[in-house]
Amino acid sequence: MAASRAQKLARLTRVQRQIERMTENELSHILREQASADATQDALVEAIGSFDPVHAAMSHQYALRFQRLSARAQQLSGMKAVQEKRVLIEKTKADRLAEQAEEAAGDEERLAADESLLDLLEASLGAKPGGTRPA
Repeated sequence: MAASRAQKLARLTRVQRQIERMTENELSHILREQASADATQDALVEAIGSFDPVHAAMSHQYALRFQRLSARAQQLSGMKAVQEKRVLIEKTKADRLAEQAEEAAGDEERLAADESLLDLLEASLGAKPGGTRPA
C-alpha cells in the first residue's frame, strides 16, 4: 500500500532532524577543537613567559607552535561560522517539513471526515422506507 503524503512528509522530517543532529554534532566537535587549541595557546603563552631555563631554551619552538595554533584557531573559527549556518539551514528545513506534514495530516483527516459524512448521507438517503422507490 502506498504511503500517504503526510506519512511521507513525516518520514522526511525524521530524516531531516537526523541531518540536523549530525550537523550539530559536527559543530560541537569544532567547538571542542577550538577550546583545545585555545587551551594549548594559553599554556604556550605561560611557558614562553616563564623564567624556567628549559622553557627559555625552547622559546623559539614554542613561538612556532603558537603560530601554527593561531592559524588553526583562525581556520576553526571560519569552520565554526560555516557550520553554524549549516545547522540553521538544516533546522529551518526540518521545521518547514514538520509544518507541511502537519498540514497534510490535517488535510487527510478533513478528507476522511468528509468522505465518512458523504457515506453516512448516502446510506441515510438509500435506507428510507419505500416512499422514493417506484412500485
